[in-house]
Order: sequence, then structure tokens, then C-alpha cells
Amino acid sequence: MVLLKYKKNKIVHFLIFGSIYLNIEVFSRAYGGALVGFDGISKWSLCGWTSLWMFPIGGFCAVLIGSLNDVPGYYNLKMWQKMIMGGSLITGIELLAGIFFNIYLSLNLWNYSHDKSNFMGQICFRNCIWWYMLTVVIIWLDDVLTNYHYGEEKTGSLFSYFRKLVTLQ
Repeated sequence: MVLLKYKKNKIVHFLIFGSIYLNIEVFSRAYGGALVGFDGISKWSLCGWTSLWMFPIGGFCAVLIGSLNDVPGYYNLKMWQKMIMGGSLITGIELLAGIFFNIYLSLNLWNYSHDKSNFMGQICFRNCIWWYMLTVVIIWLDDVLTNYHYGEEKTGSLFSYFRKLVTLQ
């Protein structure tokens, strides 16, 4: 019975996090004006786009980080250590997904080759910084979802998680 609860937990988390990541992708491209000039679209239209492949990539990254957070050895780490591990995990998955989808399958979902600090056009330093910060949000939201669905340990605010990061707890 506990095993079924664990699998259901991660499936629900995968679906929620995958959906959230799609929206983050659309918003960030809209805010960055990715479609500006396309058929007269202005920057203030906030039109963005994404690929449905971002759903499993984002969901998979978040479920891995959330699963690590369920392991006592990881759970007891300081927030900055969790952030480094999670951000590195996301960056590695982004690189592998980029190599597979963009280079091997030629889908061209993203291309960072125009950024000075890119690697193979698949990852860039600017986004890596965001992945490290996003890890703290993923850990917090994973805890919130676990508390909501299964009544486990009460979760603090997102601010308290970032406070742990700043105070090196």
C-alpha cells in the first residue's frame, strides 16, 4: 500500500510540475519578446510559445529533485547543497535532452548558440543560474504537494526556504 502511494505521489507530481514548466517556458519567452515582429506582434502582447516536449523534461527534472528530497541523506543537507545538486541535475538533463532532441532528432526546440556562455548551443550560463534558483521552488512545492495529498510534514513558506539558502542552513 505504501508503494502504491509513493508511485501515485510521483505521477501526480510529474503531471503538476510538467504543466507548471510549460507555463514557465511560455511566460519567459513572452516576457523576452520571442515572437516580437512575427505578424505584427508587439512586446506587450506577451505571446509566448513552447514545445510539448518541455512537459516530460520539466516533469522529470522536478520528480527527480522531489525524490531526492525524500531520501534522508539528501533531506538533511543544507539548502545551498540541495540547490547545487538540483541545479546541476537540471542543467545535465537539459544538456542531454538538447543533444537528443535538438542535435540527434533535429527538432530545434531551443538554441543557445547566440549566447556567449553556451555549451554546444544546448545550455547557457544565464539559464543555469535560473535552474539553481528553481530548485528551491521545486523542493518547496514538492513538500507542499506531499503535505496536501498525504498529510505529511507541514511546509513553511517559500520565503522560509529561500531564507534557509541565504542563512546557509
